[in-house]
Amino acid sequence: MFYDLNLPYPTQPDMAYQQTEFRKRVDLLIKFGYQVVAYNHVISGKFNTNKISPIRKLDVADKLPSGGQQPTIEQLTRVTVVIEDASQNYGLTSANSAISSYDIVAVQPTSEKIFQNACGTYEVDIISLEMGSRLPFYIKHGPVGLAIERGIYFEICYAPAIRDAASRRHLISNAQNLVRVTRGKNIIITSEAQRAIELRGPYDIVNLGTIMGINQAMAKECISTSCRAVVMHATTRRNTYRAVISFEPISSLKQNEMWKVGHDEKVITEKSDFKGVSKRVRLSNDDNDMVEGNEVEKSQDMEIEQ
Repeated sequence: MFYDLNLPYPTQPDMAYQQTEFRKRVDLLIKFGYQVVAYNHVISGKFNTNKISPIRKLDVADKLPSGGQQPTIEQLTRVTVVIEDASQNYGLTSANSAISSYDIVAVQPTSEKIFQNACGTYEVDIISLEMGSRLPFYIKHGPVGLAIERGIYFEICYAPAIRDAASRRHLISNAQNLVRVTRGKNIIITSEAQRAIELRGPYDIVNLGTIMGINQAMAKECISTSCRAVVMHATTRRNTYRAVISFEPISSLKQNEMWKVGHDEKVITEKSDFKGVSKRVRLSNDDNDMVEGNEVEKSQDMEIEQ
C-alpha cells in the first residue's frame, strides 16, 4: 500500500480552476496506484485555535464512462504549521479542538531552536523541512535521535526537485544529510505537488531515494510502511492522553461492558464448582452482593465420573 501524505489543498477551493487542478492530481495518484492520500493545509503565522479543518474530501467513487468503477483512495486531512517564533504558543496539543480536527499534524521549523522544540516537546506526527532551499541550521544527531524515540517522522518532499535545477541540488544535498544523521530511520517521502505534472509513481520515487543515499528496500518503506506508522502515531495521539490513557465513546461498548458506566441492567453469568456442577449466578448492582440461584444443573461438558 502506497501513501502520499502531502498533497497541497487549494487555497481557494471554491474556484473552478483550482478545483479542476486538484481533482486532476487526485485522479493521477489513483492511476499511479496510491491507496492513501493526505490533503495538506499549510498555516503560517499565528494559529487560530477556534477554526477547524476547512478541508472537504472528494467523491472518488464516480463511475467511469465505460461503466466500470473507479478505484477508491483513502483520504486523510493534514495541517502543517510553519513556526517562526519559538516563544509563541501554537496550541499543538490533542486538547486543542482545531488541531484534533485534522488526521495528521506536522510542523515546519524555521530556526534551530524551533527544530529542537519540535523534536523534544511538540505533540506532532511529522517534522517537515524546506529541503528545496538552503537550510538555516544544521541537522544534529541529538534532537533527531530524541524525535525518533518519540515516534516522530521526518519528511522529504520531491516536487521541488522537479520544478527547477537549484531546488534539485539543495534537495539532494539536504536529503543526503538527513539520511546520514537518521541512518535512514523515520523518514517518509511525499510529493507536495502543486500541479499534476509534478507527481511521480511509487517506483520512480524508489529510484529517487537511491540518489538520496537510501537503498531500494528502505526507499519503498518511506512511501509505504513508514507512512502507515505516521497514520498510526496520529491515531494514538488523538485518542489517548500522552499515549497512556485511551478515551472511547459509550456507544462503542458492548452489552456486557455497560457495567463500566454504571448501567442498571443485571448481568447473568455462570460458574462451575470443583465437582463439575454449573451454577447460575446473578450479580446485583452492589459489588459485594452475590446471590447463587437455587436451580442447579449438571454441566454436560464438565461432568466428572464418580
